[in-house]
Amino acid sequence: MKTTTTLFLSLISCVAFAQSNWMAQRLTQTNIFLDPVEMQMSGSINGLLSEDFLEQQYLPFTVGVDQSIFSKQVSETKAWEIVGEMGVFTQFDWKEVEGIQQRNLINVDYKIAFSFVKQIDKIHTYRVRFFHVSSHLGDDFIIRNSINSYTENRVNYEQLELTYIRQLPQLKSKVFAGVGGVIRPDALRKPFSYIVGMDRANQDKKHSLTGGFVIKGFQETDFNLNLKAGVGMAYRSDSKKEPIRIILEYCTGHLPYSQFEQQKIEWLGLGLYFNI
Repeated sequence: MKTTTTLFLSLISCVAFAQSNWMAQRLTQTNIFLDPVEMQMSGSINGLLSEDFLEQQYLPFTVGVDQSIFSKQVSETKAWEIVGEMGVFTQFDWKEVEGIQQRNLINVDYKIAFSFVKQIDKIHTYRVRFFHVSSHLGDDFIIRNSINSYTENRVNYEQLELTYIRQLPQLKSKVFAGVGGVIRPDALRKPFSYIVGMDRANQDKKHSLTGGFVIKGFQETDFNLNLKAGVGMAYRSDSKKEPIRIILEYCTGHLPYSQFEQQKIEWLGLGLYFNI
């Protein structure tokens, strides 16, 4: 009881002595746009380099949103907030079958997350995120492959992760690094993962060069390197912290979506990224 009272009084003190908001605009920026499973709005068309580039393409689309649930502006440079996020990751293939062009649904991943973000100053930000993700085969894929029984799915788990983001004002860039671990006791999946990378976008200009890279590794795939890199243009509006980006991108490693992540891929494509 004593511990509960102390925690309650601490929370009341924080509310009383800092500017706080419910369901307001984001105070912090934690978007890693080149992470294939970032919860944002995105879509790309990619040619598989192992196939005829013009005969088969891979098309991932993401519908993702985030919302600050509770935030505190402690000072001009310090803030923290609790953020809710949801994302749906859909993958299609576009290929010619017996002379007919087909765009077939392969898979859909669903992801929901809650994050605690603390901005120490204009340079350093930390994010602790809890998320659940589950992966489901598309009807087109099931029918085409005559699947009529349960398939083992290791992309159905809960994870806790810590990410550090450092701004580099002189380079108009940021770098980031993080680690994660699966916390569901009965998950089929091996637990550990990491992410490192950087991206660039000049926030002082309406139009600027943007780009970067993300490297990810998962114990599930023996920490093999998974790389996504891109370069393009960013178009910024006064009402959004994150710009609209049009990116020429390259991805190699394990498939970043679906329960077929053991599959190796390499593609080159054109992508669109933005936040709402």
